[in-house]
Amino acid sequence: MIQQCTMETVIDVLQEKVGVPSDTPNIETATWEELGVESLGLVETFASLEHLLGVEIPDKQAMRTKNIQELVALINT
Repeated sequence: MIQQCTMETVIDVLQEKVGVPSDTPNIETATWEELGVESLGLVETFASLEHLLGVEIPDKQAMRTKNIQELVALINT
């Protein structure tokens, strides 16, 4: 069953996979670079979200996202 993606879900996965603290200021809108998330960390995050939510995330579009807010919007479209 496909689940709706939330910012909290992405934050939890980022914390688990790449060590981004969940209490980072402006975490929803901070860029991947500001959060210290590199491309390999993003790929791991996308794969975990696909498995967790039962969705397929288009790689090229996902890599163009700039932050958690944009990624959540992409997944939920």
